[in-house]
Amino acid sequence: MRAGAALAFTLLPAAAAAAGPLRDVIEQPPRHASGPVKFTQVSHIIYLNNCLPSGCDVSPGFDDSLTQHSSIPQQPSHLDAWAWGPESWNQLVQCVQSMYAPFQVTVTDVDPGPSVPHFEEIVAGIDTEVQIEGAGGVAPFIPCDGQLQDNVISFVFASETSDLDFLCWAAAQETSHVFGLDHEMNALDPMTYLSPPEKKQGFQNTDTPCGEYADRTCWCGNPTQNTAQYLADTFGPTTLVVPSMAIGEPADGAWVGPGFQIKASTMSQMSIVSSSLSIDGVEASRAGSGNSPLFTAPTSLTSGDHTITVAATDFIQRSFSAQVTVHAMASCAGGQDCSDGFHCLGGECLPGADTAGGLGATCAANTDCITGTCASDSTESLCSGACDPGNTCPSGFACATSTGPGDVCWPSQGSSGGCTSGRDASPLAALGVLGVLAVLVRRRRAS
Repeated sequence: MRAGAALAFTLLPAAAAAAGPLRDVIEQPPRHASGPVKFTQVSHIIYLNNCLPSGCDVSPGFDDSLTQHSSIPQQPSHLDAWAWGPESWNQLVQCVQSMYAPFQVTVTDVDPGPSVPHFEEIVAGIDTEVQIEGAGGVAPFIPCDGQLQDNVISFVFASETSDLDFLCWAAAQETSHVFGLDHEMNALDPMTYLSPPEKKQGFQNTDTPCGEYADRTCWCGNPTQNTAQYLADTFGPTTLVVPSMAIGEPADGAWVGPGFQIKASTMSQMSIVSSSLSIDGVEASRAGSGNSPLFTAPTSLTSGDHTITVAATDFIQRSFSAQVTVHAMASCAGGQDCSDGFHCLGGECLPGADTAGGLGATCAANTDCITGTCASDSTESLCSGACDPGNTCPSGFACATSTGPGDVCWPSQGSSGGCTSGRDASPLAALGVLGVLAVLVRRRRAS
């Protein structure tokens, strides 16, 4: 075991018939690390050793499964063999294999031999046989400097309990400590102390705080841990799929106002290390790690058509991107005039009825409208929008009472232009065909 490493102990009660909760004792704080090793070159083999038929001999020294040396015992040690029969052993092996199935890790109970690099977990004996007291398992925690040590031996003291769910949980936890994983506060993950459930659901693809029974900073300095992502980054997924990117907002061809948001999602089995926003081929913003990058367009973006591109780079330096074209609306929040065919409402120059989704255009649902509001007076359904303060609307529209959360601008009859105001307190009954934001308006003369 290298200097600065830590020991993780899995503690069990003395009774052999039933297992208690996992509990580790960290003797030394590990050093800080930059994260997992990209497709590490250490062995991807985990050998589960039941020490049959006559037990295992382990010598003290630098961790090396090829020569059966371990940093755990302080003197030559012998561990008694697995005591629960071949059927239980096969079930345990299958359980641990299922834990690691999503990753390029081979779990076997066939000894690879002294010439094939491999990690070893001795699943046999009791704690005192390696000079540990009160433990159900132990592993040297090696990383935190960006490197993994090969051929490390960990232990699960299987003579302590015949509970296969617990032993599978402990086996997955001890082997993964060697790879750099900490305890965490997700009860479904084998890296947790928490139970129920005792039968863990595999390494979880969630960002979870580290800790035993309360949140804390992870061993290597990170605020959270994602065990599935860590193992995929370290060993690779079972099948490596080509990554992709999607822009969920805005939609292609959407009309957008100043400072609109761009929401994207990445599909990669590897961690995303960086992402960027480009507008018309010029980078406008960058973001760090994360599978759902979020950007805000510059408020200075000129009106007109623009190409929005979001690009990302994953942990193994694969770059991928997606793009949409948007129609940027000018701002009129400062009293600026809008171009012909546009109407100032809510501080934006909205296109008129001649544009699909524009103010006053026909609609069948809220999603048809740039404003997100399709209103009806039970005769026709038109794209509308909330009246500006003072019940004002653009030229050609009047502020009409609605059954929705606010009054809306509706085409005025005989209007000579300019802003209109006033209120009709007798709205018609709402129709449900336009969606949850649909409103009914009553026409009103311009004042």
